Amino acid sequence: MEQNNAPGSKPVIHATKLERTLYSIVDEESDERPIAKVFNYVIITLILLSVVEMVLETIQSVYDEYYVYLKAFEIFSIIVFTFEFLARVITARLAFNEPNRLKAISKYVFSFYGLVDLISILPFYLPMIGVDLRVVRTLRLLRFLRLFKIARYNDSLSLIKSVMLEKRAEIGVSCFVIIIVMVIASFIMYYAENEAQPEQFPNVLACVWWAIVTLTTVGYGDVYPITLAGKIIGGLIAFLGIGLVALPTGIISAGFLEKINQKAEEIAEAAKAKHGDDHQHTHVAHDDGQKHFCPYCGHRID
Repeated sequence: MEQNNAPGSKPVIHATKLERTLYSIVDEESDERPIAKVFNYVIITLILLSVVEMVLETIQSVYDEYYVYLKAFEIFSIIVFTFEFLARVITARLAFNEPNRLKAISKYVFSFYGLVDLISILPFYLPMIGVDLRVVRTLRLLRFLRLFKIARYNDSLSLIKSVMLEKRAEIGVSCFVIIIVMVIASFIMYYAENEAQPEQFPNVLACVWWAIVTLTTVGYGDVYPITLAGKIIGGLIAFLGIGLVALPTGIISAGFLEKINQKAEEIAEAAKAKHGDDHQHTHVAHDDGQKHFCPYCGHRID
């Protein structure tokens, strides 16, 4: 099934017909194939509908009346998700360009989306193998992981992921600054309010809640300072929060603008290159025409 290649060259995967057929269906990047597009839309629709089904399960009157239909839909969706998981296991060699089948399967299964695919269907099969139903009830919450599968098929969500990865250093620094300010504010507020409000500000950890809601400018009002020093500090922290909490938002927004501009430039360059090729072909055709026809009278020159 595998072939040895020269050092540095990409391995040649001699896949079976089944592998190539399944890969043409489940490959997210093969949008030019109609069957792949349809499959992607089916998966996205099923993910969203399965979340709706989980919501309806929590409404007792709906669950009692439509239990059969809800269960039938869950079984159908699980069958489709199971087919997708098995198809990706079978086609892992092509997806990861890895000749070794076991290595390819392990790369998929232990990848983020591989774990999501597996965990999202596990709660359905666990009762069949005799697992304690109390554990299953907890694992059923993991079905919400199906929502993460949408990112695999959606360009917009992929854009969010790429921006977060590219700006992770800047976001990390800004979040670290916010945490530092939050800790300092908690200590200051503890010493300013502890004597006046020992129940509301009993220790520094309890003050962290106040610091969070104040820095984020949410201000629930359940914990607030009553001393003059506490009010002054609280006001300063609230003003700081307006700027500090906006930092990650600004970084992410700038990343989006960069990505959008980069994509627009790529489209413009592609269009320019295509226009240049068309102009070159037209010019060549015009030159050929000049060789066969008189430029003055237009009669054919043999």
